[in-house]
Amino acid sequence: MHHMSEFEVLFRKFMERSCTEQERERLFAMMATGEHDATLQQMADEVVAAVDDPAVEIAVPAHRADEILSVLLQSAPRKQRRGRLVMFARWAAAILLPVGAAILYFLQPVSKPANTIQAVALQDLPPATHGAVLTLGDGSKLTLDSARKGLLASQGGARVMLSQGTLAYDAQNAGTVSYNTLSTPRGRLFQLVLPDGSAVWLNAASSITFPTRFAGNERIVTLTGEAYFDIRPDAAKPFRVKLANNTTVQVLGTAFNINAYDNESAITATLISGRVQVNGIGNNSRVLQPGYQASLSYTAAGIQVSRADTSQVLAWKNGIFNFDNADVQTVMKQLERWYNIEVQYENGVPAISFGGKMDRNLSLKNITRMLEISKVHCRLEGKKLIITE
Repeated sequence: MHHMSEFEVLFRKFMERSCTEQERERLFAMMATGEHDATLQQMADEVVAAVDDPAVEIAVPAHRADEILSVLLQSAPRKQRRGRLVMFARWAAAILLPVGAAILYFLQPVSKPANTIQAVALQDLPPATHGAVLTLGDGSKLTLDSARKGLLASQGGARVMLSQGTLAYDAQNAGTVSYNTLSTPRGRLFQLVLPDGSAVWLNAASSITFPTRFAGNERIVTLTGEAYFDIRPDAAKPFRVKLANNTTVQVLGTAFNINAYDNESAITATLISGRVQVNGIGNNSRVLQPGYQASLSYTAAGIQVSRADTSQVLAWKNGIFNFDNADVQTVMKQLERWYNIEVQYENGVPAISFGGKMDRNLSLKNITRMLEISKVHCRLEGKKLIITE
C-alpha cells in the first residue's frame, strides 16, 4: 500500500480546506523548492481523473488556485516555470472552471525564443462596470445601473421594466410603435427581453435597436457588436437581424450568436439550435445547421461556412475568455472591449498563439501576468496597453 508523504498529506488537507496556517506555510515552502513537482503532477493527474468521474465532485475555490499559481510563479526559475505552469494548468483547467476559477491558464507560445526581460511592474485596471444606456424613441437617454429597478418608461402604452440587470418590454397595451436602442459600454454585458418574449444577451461595446412592439408581418432588430439571441418561434412573423454591410440573419425560431464588431475582420453568425439563413451582399445566402458558423468578410461578397467551436463562441456570455488557438490580435481585441483600453504594438505583433480560458472578472494585472508567462511582454500607461515584444 502506498504510504502518503508529508507533502501529499499537506496538499490534500489544503485542498479540503482543513489545514492550519502553519501547515499551509509548510506546504507552500515545500512547493517553492520544486523538489515535489513530480508528486504534485501525480496528484494533479488523480484530481483530473476524479473530475472525469461524474460521481465525484471536486470544488476548488478560486483563491486556492491563485495561491498555488502564485507560489509556482514566484518559486521557479524562469526556464522551469513553463513546465510547472503547464502542469498546474492541466488540473486547473479540469477542476477550477466549474467553481469560478480566478486564473486558469495560457499555454503554448508557438514560436518565440525564451528571453530574460523581467516583467515591468504594472498598474492595475478592473473590468469596466458603468451602466448600459437605453435611448428612447424621443431621443432621451436612461442610464441602466444596478440602482434602478421597476418601471423606467411608458411609450405609447408599451411599458419598459428593469429588474436584476434585465430590460423587459410589455407591449400588450402598446399603440404607436417607437424605436429604442440599448447600448453597452466596454466591460459590461446586458440582458434584454424583446416585446415578443425573445431573449437577447448583449456583449460589451454593442448596441441593438428594436421597436417597442413588433407590428406588421415581420420582427426586425438592428445590431452592432455582438449578441446572443434566443428567439420565440412565430412562423407568421419571421425574425430578422440587420447588420452593417446590409447583411441580414433570418430566423425560424432558434438560438444563435452574432459577432459584428466593426474592428473585426468579418461578421460571424453561429447557430446553436434551430435554423437561420444568412443573407449577404448581392444574392448570397446560406442556411446554417446547428454547430456551424457563417463568416462574411466586410470587403468580399462570399459567405464562408465552417464548423464552429460553440464553447469558444459563447464564452463571453458565460463569463469567460476562451483563448484556445487565438492569436495575439484576437486576444487583444477582446481585452480592449472588456477593460476599456487601447492596445499598441511597439515592435510589431508577436507571432504567438494561446490556449486556455480565464475568468472575465479578473483585473487586468492577472491577465498581463499570464501574458508575461506566455512571453508577451507589455506595460500599461494610463489606458494604453503597450505590447513591447
